[in-house]
Order: sequence, then structure tokens, then C-alpha cells
Amino acid sequence: MQIKAPRDWRPDDAKAKQVNAPPVHSRYRKFDLYRNVQQFYHIDNHAVQVAQTDHDNFIDLIWHLVYSSNLQSDLDKCRAIFRWMTSKNMYTISFRDGAKPGSPEEVLQSFKNKQGTYARIFETMCRYSGVTAVVLTGFAKGLDYRPGDKFKGTDYNHSWNAVLIDSNWYLVDSHWATRYLVSEKNMPENLVYEYDDFYFLTDPEQLIYSHWAHRQSGSCRIALTLGYCKPTNFTYKITFADTGEETYQGQKLKNFALQHHGQNQTGTFVFRAPKAGQYYFTIFAQLLTGELGVKNIFTASCEYKVVADTASSDAAPLPACSDSSWGPGVAVDQLGLVANPPEGIVTTEDGQVNLEFKKTKPAFVLCKLRKNGMRDEELEKCITEKDTGDVVQVTATLPAKGEYGIEVYGNDPAKDGDTYTHICQYYVHYASPKEQEQAFYQESPDRRTAVGKTGGTATAPGAYRPGVAGLASGTANLNLEDADNLPPPPPELLQQQYLYGTMPDTRQQAIITHYAPSRGQGYPAYAPGSGQMDFGQPQQATVQSVPASTKPLDVQQRSLGQAPPAPPQDFRLIPVKQDKGDAPPPGPAAGGPQQKPSLEAIDRQVLQSVDDHAIQVSKSDHNSFRDLVWDLIYSKNITNEIEKVRVIFRWLATKNLKEMNFDRVEKGSPEEVLMGLKTGTTTYAMVFDTMCNYAGLHSKIISGYAKGADYTPGMKFSPGQNQHSWNAIYIYGTWCLIDAHWAARRIIGKQASTEEFHYQLDEYFFLPDPHQLIYTHFPDDPRWQLLERPVTLEEFENMPHMKPQFFKYGLEFVTHRTAVIYSRGEIHIRLRYPAHRLAVLFSFTIQFEGGVEEYNGVKLNRYCIQESTGGIASFSLRLPCSGSYMLFIYAKEDTPETKDYNFAQVCEYKIEHEAVSDVPPEPYPPCSSSSWGVGSAFYRYGLTTYQQSCTIYTRDGKAELQIRQPCPMQFMAKLKHNRIGDSELEAYVIHRTVGNTAYFNITAPGRGEYGLEIYANNPATEGQTLYHVAQFLVLCQEDVKTTPMPKLPPGYLGAQPKFSEFGLVAVSHQDPIIHLDVNTVTIQFKSEAPMRVTANLISVEQEEEFPDFVFSNTLGSYITFIANLPTTGFFKLQIYALLIADKRQELPGVYNYLINCQQVTQAVFPFPKQYAQWKEGCYMAEPGVIPTVRGPFSNQVQINRLPESVNFRVKIPGAEAVAVVASNEWTHLKQGEGDEWSGPVKVSHCYGTNSKVTLNANFGGDKTSYATLLEYVL
Repeated sequence: MQIKAPRDWRPDDAKAKQVNAPPVHSRYRKFDLYRNVQQFYHIDNHAVQVAQTDHDNFIDLIWHLVYSSNLQSDLDKCRAIFRWMTSKNMYTISFRDGAKPGSPEEVLQSFKNKQGTYARIFETMCRYSGVTAVVLTGFAKGLDYRPGDKFKGTDYNHSWNAVLIDSNWYLVDSHWATRYLVSEKNMPENLVYEYDDFYFLTDPEQLIYSHWAHRQSGSCRIALTLGYCKPTNFTYKITFADTGEETYQGQKLKNFALQHHGQNQTGTFVFRAPKAGQYYFTIFAQLLTGELGVKNIFTASCEYKVVADTASSDAAPLPACSDSSWGPGVAVDQLGLVANPPEGIVTTEDGQVNLEFKKTKPAFVLCKLRKNGMRDEELEKCITEKDTGDVVQVTATLPAKGEYGIEVYGNDPAKDGDTYTHICQYYVHYASPKEQEQAFYQESPDRRTAVGKTGGTATAPGAYRPGVAGLASGTANLNLEDADNLPPPPPELLQQQYLYGTMPDTRQQAIITHYAPSRGQGYPAYAPGSGQMDFGQPQQATVQSVPASTKPLDVQQRSLGQAPPAPPQDFRLIPVKQDKGDAPPPGPAAGGPQQKPSLEAIDRQVLQSVDDHAIQVSKSDHNSFRDLVWDLIYSKNITNEIEKVRVIFRWLATKNLKEMNFDRVEKGSPEEVLMGLKTGTTTYAMVFDTMCNYAGLHSKIISGYAKGADYTPGMKFSPGQNQHSWNAIYIYGTWCLIDAHWAARRIIGKQASTEEFHYQLDEYFFLPDPHQLIYTHFPDDPRWQLLERPVTLEEFENMPHMKPQFFKYGLEFVTHRTAVIYSRGEIHIRLRYPAHRLAVLFSFTIQFEGGVEEYNGVKLNRYCIQESTGGIASFSLRLPCSGSYMLFIYAKEDTPETKDYNFAQVCEYKIEHEAVSDVPPEPYPPCSSSSWGVGSAFYRYGLTTYQQSCTIYTRDGKAELQIRQPCPMQFMAKLKHNRIGDSELEAYVIHRTVGNTAYFNITAPGRGEYGLEIYANNPATEGQTLYHVAQFLVLCQEDVKTTPMPKLPPGYLGAQPKFSEFGLVAVSHQDPIIHLDVNTVTIQFKSEAPMRVTANLISVEQEEEFPDFVFSNTLGSYITFIANLPTTGFFKLQIYALLIADKRQELPGVYNYLINCQQVTQAVFPFPKQYAQWKEGCYMAEPGVIPTVRGPFSNQVQINRLPESVNFRVKIPGAEAVAVVASNEWTHLKQGEGDEWSGPVKVSHCYGTNSKVTLNANFGGDKTSYATLLEYVL
């Protein structure tokens, strides 16, 4: 139904006013007029509702939109017009009274005929609202524009508006503000609209970047400069213009550009092109609003086309650091630090770099040096920090000329705990003055203005003095509270000076956590290698170049027991200790870019052939050690040292040494050493050493302690216990480590009684990194640790216990770097995993030290939440009682190939839980998975969500989770609680799908923790079975009394399978949950083919049907359902439909809504009963409902005040005659254009008599035969 303008009413005409307002710059900016769109909440809602209504003429439209709501200010009128235009489908607008030439109706309908513009429509709407507006034409950089395109001539491609509000001109582009969200089959009539508030009253300084008016008055004659006036983060993307590729020779093009903070709130981007060609350089920005919960999204701000005639002479990737922006910025200010130098580019001629950070409040600083091609642990020795209380001085001594990065991490002890967050980074160029003058960064305007200036000074805020509170003025006034808008820190991260565990490339890590400061001093509690032993400066080896692999070996397959080839008569074994003399002394590998001996140095095909050869040799029995060595090494002329070591290692790990025999075993011979493995008189290390000795390799047997199978965290080592031996091997100038014993894992064959064994190789123990092996192997001689800074036995005992898979998966300890954890209260253990290159699943087991895994009948695992997000695996424990616990952590690679693989243990902790709170902790909700957050199936389905953590906090007892889906999915949600049954919780979670987003609404019954399980599947391929994809912890910390949502079956809400099959589209309400402040709603669908439709309205609380309070209308391809709700509460609106061509009588359900009516604002009466033929495309414009003495509002009806007659206006396709029968009195309606019939009908004699008033139609044939379409009961 529509709102009609009063009879003889005429709108104001702005052209009748005498306005003299020259086009000058406004005295006010957009944010002076309004700061938040919520200011227009009621106006916007009103405009959207009007846009969903058709009108007879323009007068009715402008009355309904502007004047009926009594909008007084020009700003409010413009806003209503703007939102109406950005909500209305301008391709389908029409007026029932038609459009006369030159009328406003013609202007509004001209757009769909491509004869008009949004700007012209906006001007017309403003004119008849009493607001002055003009149309501006010119050039605009639209979707088809690319940087570098030229605008020529006067063929202007766009138009927009200037509107006069309070004697000031403002710019509006209602066309660009309209966002086309859904375009089925790309047909204009199928567009669904959203809007972009940026284009309403846009400041000319911003709009000029995309709109240029050919009348300069349109752009307000503004001079423009680059920069930013609010705290802003920037990032950027570079692509090749011709291919769109973002990489060049394996490096992102982004790495060839430098972005740094300039002076006077400017940002500079300097790009050194790696090759000649054309590039697109796109800059993205994010305003730091300080609002909580704002999505961390960067928006494209501008784009350049870069044409490089030649490649830059110094083109190379910048040092790999955590951020893309260089120089101190907002994060430094937030921490209360004043950085010197204030620019992000530092140059040095002698390799010395000095940075200074003055404190204006307590803070700690930690720095890391980065250089491409050098290990982080090598660079760690080159940089130091000195904290003098009010100043942190950073000194770096660069080892060689080149480009470096210095990453700066900061800690606020008042709120950060142990967490150090990346706050800025510096680009450092160590080169001669001439090279610096020619460097790429001299292109920066700040560098050009600084040339020749030295010894500059700056006035800094008063420095911090310990014991004196206060903030720097800049920090105190900084309106920035959302730390998520800075480089993203998880809650706690890297708690050590260098990472325990594997030593990967950490240059892309934005967060680092240092040791907790002790007693307020900014010094680390301890760092590996800083114990009480003084070893002096270790000698470093000189790395020789590792030669390329030889060609693959020619390997002949052998059968078990096959005789080996015999060596030549003149073949002699010469031990290396006699041939080459003493081995060089031990020392860590030399620094530098040289390749270290490793498996990566062997060609894959060569490696496979070497391993295969060792396996074939292990099948043969040899008469002597001489025969064995000849067969294994010299028969294939293996000369590459890595390949020699590998073939020995592989043979040892494959051969069943328990069955090995030789013809003669002399005392002191190599045969005796190998045979000693049978009797236990020798070790694998002795055998390996012997074989290397006769293969021409220097080897060393290392003895010491090892954390083997009988080790438990916290164990102390003493002589005679946990002894082990392994080897060091000298390969191409570098001492390397090998443990052939631990590499050979004995697996029992099919029949254990036969003592059949085969050996599984653990590759980790072949040339492991000394920085990793030190966690399990501690040599008696500390020099054989092969570390720059050897660790002490006490440190070794305190190190956490890691398994080889820990390093295989590239894990690192973020927190808790000791084997034993002493705790009071909750514990949060975090590991880092390389999420950018590897998907890892984690699991865990908690048990008491004695092995018991339950407490009071509850699994101890229920007292821990494991979550993996952003490359951090977190284990949050709240143990139920004091005592000693063991925590075992497991992991496995998550790929389709490893789906059925078992988890492997990666590390373990002993936890000494000293005390619990007065109220013992409860287990977490009883969910089906031990992993919380999104699971691997979530990503396999291509699902995404903005919920970054597994914990969802309620507000007023309510929370919402959104999940985006790439294709139609089925979902199911379950709530879990320790003391509330699943069936009772069904009413507190409900989900529906809107477009490509699934919404899950949770209402907490009360304060407490709830588990939210999400199940999903792809119905197109997986039928009805749903799979667990995600699990969240819903935390309600409020005392609330909430109303549960109705219990609905999974998949009930929204579109049903037949909806899309029939070609239906929801036009007005895509969200199947509708909350109303009124008690009537109009819902519109669009269909591709003629449909039969019906609907039913059901009260959820009363379980009562109200079919007479919902009415369907069909006009062309649009189907409208009007629901009048008689009471407050929840109602289900079930819509049914079937193609008219389908002659079946039963209509399937196609869409279900849940309507929450919160207020009854008007009396509603039953609609007429609708018969079958009405449902096949008929439409009623009038009268809709007729007040009756039936229904819940019958007592409000005063019969003597009801109209004597009612006007009928309907459209009935195919009718030859239409009549209304009121208590046996026939009134024939007159036919208008097409299928429209209208006329007044006297009904006064029917009021209050329960008489029927029916609408009837004759469809040909017998002219006396009329079918009943609608039936009123008055």
C-alpha cells in the first residue's frame, strides 16, 4: 500500500527562490556537518522504506519521501533524497499515472531508457524539495580508467551534483554512491543496491582525485597537496601492467619499493624497477579510527602507472623485515618514545649505526638486525641495546657493506607483560658517500631537501625519568585505542632473545617477546650462552664451496643374500687419520652466504640413487670390511663428501646389524668394531666413525648426555646416566653433526617371534643444525656443540624437550622456554608455526605425573583450549587442582594426503601447579573437538570469517558470528554447556543465510561459558551428512535475562532448494530474520517465469496460524507479500510457490522468514481469502483490507464511521469481466488499460453482518460463469 499526497497539495519549487550563491569553497567540511551516519538512522530507514514502494505519480513520491516526515533542514532533505536514490532500482521505476513530456516523472524514468542521469534526477528531486542543486559535468576516473589514460576533447563521461546547504556548496555523487551488490545474469533489472557514504557531501579536496568538472566552479578552485591529516596506515601493491603478475624472479615486486614516513605527515614511496616495462603502483590506506571492533581493512586510495625505460642499476629486494613501512610512526608515539633519527633511512660510511629512543614514560626496547643472505643468529652479535633509564641507545656494527634492516620492538611494562611488539624499522645503507649519493632513496623529497644538512637538532618532549609519571603531550592527545590497527600482535609472543627451537627466517615476524624484566631493570633474565662458563672466542671454520652433485649412480637391484661384487686385488684400505693427519679443531660454521653441507646440496635424483645403492648393498653379506667398503663407496667411485657420508648413514640405518658376519674378526680390526654391535661392546657412533675413517673422511665420536626415551622434563643429568654417543663429520671445511643410532628406528615385522626387523629412517639426525640438536644432545666437550655461544649443563637441563618433528614442522617456542613450568592460575603456552607455507594441526594430552588422565571422572584435556590462528598455536590451561602434570603436544601436517596419518609428538612439558583459586576451575564446555576456532575443514570448504579468535564475547547477552561461503552450503549450529542440556540450548542459537554469508546469532541463557559448534557440508556433493568445521567459546560475562530465539530445524530459515530452481530472487528482504518496530511488513520477490504463490503466517509462541493476515500480489515478474501482524512476538512466514506451467496442486515451500514484531503500532484486519486463480498472477492496488468486526481489533471499529463504498482497483490477467458481489448485490468493475479493472463498490449494508464481499471474474466461455478470486467477511 502507498501513501497519497493531500488533494491539491503542491511541493516547494527551489527555482522560484532568488538565490545568489557563487561557487566558492564551503566554510565547513563534511565532518563539521555530521560525524557519524548514525545521525541519519531514522531518515535512512524512512528513505529505504519509501524506495520499496511504488507511487501513482511524482507528487505522491516527493510527499511520501520528504514532506510526510516533516523534514525541515536542507541537510535532512538531501540525505533522504540521497538514500532513496541509492536504494531504489532506477531501472524499474515507474508511475501508475504515466509520465507526461517535460514532467518530473519523465526525468525519473529517463535513466532506464539511457536518456537521463542520476545527477539530473537528484537535481529534480532537490528542486521540488525546496533545495537548490545544480548538475556538474566533466571527467571521472571510473572502472574503465587506468593510470596514464588521457582525457581529451569535450566528450565528458560523467555528471554529479553540487547542492546548496545553509549558503554553502557541497558535492554529491549519488550514482557512484550506489553499489550494485547482486546482478543476476548481469541484467539491469536484477540489481540490488547498497551505498557508499563517501560520495555524500564529499570534500572537494578528496573528490578532485576522481572527478574533474569542466566548469572550474564545480571543483571550487581548490589547490591540492599530498599528505594525510589523520593517523593513517599505508600499504601498497605493485604489478606488471601487461600481465598483472606481482612477482619477478621469485620475489614480490613490492619488495623492490621503499615506503617511509616523511616530514609534515607525508608518506613517500620509492620504487627501483627490476626491469624495463610498465607497472601499476596501487596505494592502500587505513584510517586509525580508534574504534573497537573495526575490521582491519585497507582501502585502495590511489593508483599510478609507472613507465620504466630501463631497469634500476641497484635493483634488489629490500632487507626482509616485518613491515612494509620504514621509519618511526604512530606505534613509536604510542609507546611514549621519541626516536632519533626520526627518518626511516639511515646511512653510514664506516659501518657504525647509532639509534636513540628517549622515553616519556616507562618502556623497553629490543632490536634485531636483518640482511638478505645472512642468518639472524650471525647478525645478532652485531647489535646491542643499552638502557640508561630515560634513554635506550642502540649500537650496530655492520659486518660488511650493503643494505640492512633494523627492526625495533617495544614493550609497555604497564600493560604488555612480556610481549614485545614491532613498532618500527630502519633501512640502513652501508656504502661510500658516492654510492649513497647515487642510491635510489635520494629520489625521496625529504632526502633532496636534506642534502648538505648535517648536525641537525630537534626539540624532543621532556625525557622520562624513573619514578616520575606522565605522558608526552603527543601521546596523551593521541586518539588511538585499537591496537589491532597496528602490526598485528597476538596476546604474547617470542619470549627469548633468540628463538628456541628451529632457527628459520624470522624476518617476516612482526612480534617478539623478550624475557620479563627483573625488578624494573631492562636487562634479560638470561639468554642461551650467558651462563657462568667462559669459553673464550670459538674458532670458526672456513667454509669451502660445496661442489655440485655428481650424476646419479647406476644401481643394480639385488635379492636378499645376493653375493656382492669383489674388489680388485690391488685395492687397499687407508684410514684418513694416517693419510691426512689430524683433523682440524671443532668450531661453528663460518658466517656468510656460502652453502652449508646439507641434503639440499645434493641433487634429488643423485640422492635417490645414493640411497637406493645403500639399500641394495645392505641386502648382501660381505666376507670382510674391505669388501663392504669397496662395494659401498669405491665400486661406484663416490667422491663427493656429502654423498659419502650419506651412503654410510643410509647403510647403517638400513642394515640389520644383528645378523652381520665376517669370515675373520681380528682384535682391533674394523670387523671387530662392527661385530661389537651384536655384543654391545661398540656403538653406532663407533661404527660410523670407523666407516668414515676408511672412506677418507675426518670423523669424531662425541660422548655426552642425551634426552632419550627414559627422559622426563626437569630431570637432572649425572655421570653414568642418560649417556649417549654420536658423531661429528668434517665436510668441505665444516664440522657437521650426525646421530646414526637415533636415525634408525627399529620396526618389528609381521611376526614378532621371528625377530624380523626393518628400519625406518629419521632424516632429522642427518646433518642437523647444531642450534637444534643442542636441545637433546649435550656433549662432554662444549666445543663440540659447534655453537658461537655454548650453553651450560644447567641451561641444557632447563631447555624444553623437543622431538624431531618439532623442527620438521618449523616450530618455535613463543612462550615457556623451560622444560618445567611453575604455575599459579591459568597457563598460556604458545608455539609459532610457519602458516605461510605449511598447514599444521595440533593436539595434546594432559595427565598427572603418574599417568592418570582424569580428575573426578572428567578428562584433564577438558581443562585446556587449543587454538591455532595467525601462525600461533595456543594452549590455554586452567588445571583443576595443585600437583604435577605432564603436557604432551602433538602435530601433523594438514593435507589431503596426510588425512589418515597419526599425530606425532613434538614437545612435552612438566607443569608444577602450585595453587588454585578458592573456586576450583571448571572444565571447558563439552565440545566434540579438542581444537577450538576454525578447523581444517573450514578452509577446505573455502569458508572465511572476520572472527580471528576462538573466543566470542557477548554484549547484552547476545553475539553474532558471520561466515562467508563460496557456494551454497548447509549449516548447523549447536550450543554446549557443562550443566545445561543440548535440547534446552537449541532455542539459544539460530542461523540463516543471506547471499553468500551465513549468520549465527547466539543468545546466552545467563552468565557463563558456552561452546558453539558449527557443522557444514556442500549439499551438491555430500548429501545430508554435515561435518564439524569450527568451534568457538562464547563467553557471557554479564548477568542477563535474555529471550531465547524460537527452536527451528537446521536449514529452516531462508531460501529452500526450490527457490533458486524456480528462478526466484529476494528483492526486498534478503535476511530471513526480520526485526520490526511496527506490525506490518512488505516483502518482494522477483521471478523468471509466471508463478502460483501462497503464504502462511504462524505465531511461534501460540502455535496458531494466521493465514488471513498475509496477502500475495503479483505484478509482472514481481511478487509481493504483505504481512500484518496482529500481536507482538515471533512469527514464521512460510512462502510456497510453483510454476504455473506445473499443474500439480501441492505448492512446495520456497522461503521461510522469522519475523520479530516488537511493537503493535496500528490496528490490522484480516485480508480477503485468496482462491487458487488469484494466486496465478493477480494484483490488487485497492482496497487491500476492509475494516471488519472480525479479528483482534474488532472492538476498535466504529461501523457508523466506515465509508459507504470502497474503491476496487485490480489486475486480473485473462479476465473478460470482473464483478464484486456484496451480500448478493453485483457491481461490475470497468476495464481500464490492459488487465486493470476498477470501480467503487457499496458495502455499507454489509458491515457487522458477517456478510461476504467477493471479487469474481469471468474468463470466457459461459458469460454467466464467474470464478471467485477473493472473499471478504464483513
